[in-house]
Amino acid sequence: MNKTIEKSLQNLRGNQFFDQITHLLFEHLSPKHCFIGCFDESRKYAKTLSYREAGNLKENFTYPLAGTPCQIVNEKSTACYYASGVINQFPDDIALQELGAEAYLGIPVFSQSQEAVGIIVCLFEKKYEHTAEVQSWCDDLSYHLGIELKYSALLSKQEKLQWELEEGQRVGKVGSWFWDLTSDTISWSHEVYRIYGLEDMSITPTIDLLSEFIHPEDRDWVISTLTGSIESESINYSLVHRAQLADGTIKYLRKRADVTRDSKGKPLLMRGTVHDVTDVYQISAKLTKTSHKLNTTFNSVEEGIWEYDLVSGEFFTSPKFWSILEREKPADGSDFSEWLDCIHPEDRIEGLNFFQRFIQQNFTSVFQFEFRLSDSHYAQLTDGNERWLKLKGSVIAKDVKGNPIRIAGIQRDITHTVEARRQLSRAQVVFDNTSECILITDKNNNIISVNRAFEETTGYREKELLGLTPSVLSSGLHDKEYYQSLWFSLNTKGHWKGEVWNKRKNGEIYPEEMSINVIRDSNDEIINYVAVFRDISHWKKAEEQLTFFAYYDPLTGLVNRRSFIHRVEQLINSIHKNSHVFSLLFIDMDDFKSINDLYGHDFGDRVLTRIAERLKKIFHEKDNICRYGGDEFCILLPDISAADAKERAQDIVTAISRPLYIEGIEINTTVSIGISAFPDSGLTHHALLKNADYAMYNMKGQGRNGFCEYDSELQSEYIQKLKLRDRLKKAIAEEALTVHYQPIVNAQTGEINKLEALVRWYDEVEGHISPVEFIPVAEKYGLIKQIGAFVLHQACRDLKKLHEAGFSHLSISVNRSVKEFINSSDEPQVWEVIEQYDLPDKSIIVEITESTASKESSDIQSLLGYFKQRDIQVALDDFGTGYSSLSAVVELRPDIIKIDRGFIKELGSSQDSLTLVSLIIDLSHKLGIKVVAEGVETEAQLEILRELKCKYVQGFYFSKPVPLDSCITFLASR
Repeated sequence: MNKTIEKSLQNLRGNQFFDQITHLLFEHLSPKHCFIGCFDESRKYAKTLSYREAGNLKENFTYPLAGTPCQIVNEKSTACYYASGVINQFPDDIALQELGAEAYLGIPVFSQSQEAVGIIVCLFEKKYEHTAEVQSWCDDLSYHLGIELKYSALLSKQEKLQWELEEGQRVGKVGSWFWDLTSDTISWSHEVYRIYGLEDMSITPTIDLLSEFIHPEDRDWVISTLTGSIESESINYSLVHRAQLADGTIKYLRKRADVTRDSKGKPLLMRGTVHDVTDVYQISAKLTKTSHKLNTTFNSVEEGIWEYDLVSGEFFTSPKFWSILEREKPADGSDFSEWLDCIHPEDRIEGLNFFQRFIQQNFTSVFQFEFRLSDSHYAQLTDGNERWLKLKGSVIAKDVKGNPIRIAGIQRDITHTVEARRQLSRAQVVFDNTSECILITDKNNNIISVNRAFEETTGYREKELLGLTPSVLSSGLHDKEYYQSLWFSLNTKGHWKGEVWNKRKNGEIYPEEMSINVIRDSNDEIINYVAVFRDISHWKKAEEQLTFFAYYDPLTGLVNRRSFIHRVEQLINSIHKNSHVFSLLFIDMDDFKSINDLYGHDFGDRVLTRIAERLKKIFHEKDNICRYGGDEFCILLPDISAADAKERAQDIVTAISRPLYIEGIEINTTVSIGISAFPDSGLTHHALLKNADYAMYNMKGQGRNGFCEYDSELQSEYIQKLKLRDRLKKAIAEEALTVHYQPIVNAQTGEINKLEALVRWYDEVEGHISPVEFIPVAEKYGLIKQIGAFVLHQACRDLKKLHEAGFSHLSISVNRSVKEFINSSDEPQVWEVIEQYDLPDKSIIVEITESTASKESSDIQSLLGYFKQRDIQVALDDFGTGYSSLSAVVELRPDIIKIDRGFIKELGSSQDSLTLVSLIIDLSHKLGIKVVAEGVETEAQLEILRELKCKYVQGFYFSKPVPLDSCITFLASR
């Protein structure tokens, strides 16, 4: 055994011992952290007894064992150490993470049963090497710690038992004492000192001191009994006597004691208890006195008197007891059974329990039992009538143990009381639970009662209003004549009904719908006024809200469309008489849908509210500003011409273009405004609003973020687009569109391997309509997907015919709008259509424009990648017309680039075009991308492209787009 450890811990106990242990650990092993832990009874937690950080004592703590290396030490009862990386091995151990431990050492501490009851833990910042010599040293330390933990546990248990004993004596008012007869020394527990009223517990107990506390009248008797029990085994020291304390207080004490003797019968010591039973004796005395008084009046009161012995079961009753029952008092002493027989069968068991409860629950206060008489013993009750009686009783005597032994009470007929109580209860239920407020005053108009609804509505409690007049509720809004009219109606008609504005306790004024009635007695004298009313503030608010919603927008507070149109109509009618002018501004948010899509509709509503606030700052007449619907606003400008309206429109454009900051987000938005003026733009509100709308859409077509004044040409152009849209819908539905094909030629060999499918439309009204006209209309009005699907299916059908005709090497290029790929999950994909016609994937080339692909690249990137996986080639059309052509090539990685015809047209006349086309071709060759030059119309253009090593060309020089039959003829001729 290590002598150094023994010497260091010599004469140390408790916390000093534990702190010395951690001190030795720090000096011997130099850990960053070290502590001693003691496991709780569940063995799920450890509480530290001493904890050091860098050698300094720190506050103790409790930590869970789960997920820690200490759990392994606990479960396996063996030492455990980790030389390095302990944090990584126990990621759930939060303490290891926070303390930055690199190495860990845990030594179990055992009790006598060889079960681990605690642990020694060292945490190191650096790598730690554990040796057998160190382990032996730790084992010695653990041994000494185990002995101390056992000693501490026994000491703690002893202290706990001592405390429990003292606490038990205090609660039970029972003290213990010990008298060593050989040395004549006496000791008392703390409770004995408290019983005798001694605050100084250092006073040494003696027989003389004990005698002083015994009541003078009981002193000789108590001392004689105490002495006799010591001298003779036949005398038992068990008695109750009075004690008189220093302040004159009288107590009743029960004392018991036993004497221990040697083999010869000589008394050696005496042990005993002192029990304060003062409370029991005082109650018993009071009940005894009450019982005597009860006996005196037993036969003189109107109520029936009874007394019951809980021990013998004897039941004593007065003559009146049986008179109430309309029965003769039994002569054979069977009072109790006869009484039970009178009780209604449904209440009889409760009658038996009434007496039993005094024993079971030790009742000391008055207890009562109400019951009905049995209709089988009373003929007058057979028609459904009831007769009710009440039995009341309390304990009048207890035994020495404090248990009730006698009870007594009265029996009374309460039939009329029960019926009155029922009627009153029914009336009170109605009074308290009606939703209307009720106020009752006496003939002098002083408040005598209010119901619960009144209290909840006004905030006043009944006790606050009793004796006051209803004027305490007055709001002060009604004049003297109003109340004179009210009282005139009450005095002449006996009632009044109307609306009153009154005041709650908190000062809030609210409206009531009230009726007041006069209550008179049989002599036609006024005895009460009863007011019944209800709070109609919510009706008033609902009425106001409905009125508001009828004319105003609930989100922005601006006038709504209906109210705005009404104002415009009124202005038109007045202007017709006065020959004035006015203007309308029709405002639409630019790309507001993107705000809703990005941040949600609730956020979009907040943006609209802020826009409305900016409009209110510009136009002081708020009712001339209208939220027309969605993200549209209208503004009425009385007495302002179209020219002046432009200035106001510019103010709006400037104000709205300033950034908005909502929830830390910067929102930049713009508006497009259309202007119409009366009478030049229309003579009705419908014409003015419609034409302002035309002008607004024209502004959007010009680039948005501005204003545009209406003229007839705008309307005509807009209507023409709508007509074109409708005819295009019809053409799609009737399959009036056709597909023509233009060959794509190998510039070096003249071979044709590809065709471009181009949609054509011959309209019965306008004849041939260029795709340049109808394709933008189709995209704007959501028809482009139907056109794209038609062209793809037709191209696949025609390609199938070409392959069957012997041109199996051909592929067809199909133009698709990027918008066709967005939100098209419910429609067949390109490869699914190709498979439908049993064509190889590589036979169809998908052409998309470079400009729109760049805008939507994030949405179609994955789709184009899937095209390439399936061997479907992708061509980038109109290359060079976008704003980021090179980035489009890098991001989209097309298989083919089609140079826009605008550059090819100027090849012979523009050095810039020649240079640009040359760079595109060189770049494409280096990236492994094929190039097609569009719009080749002359041999000179063809020769230049050949010199630039452009592989494919397309244009009128070879062929215009032609129907399938003409295309087959053309192919056969080559």
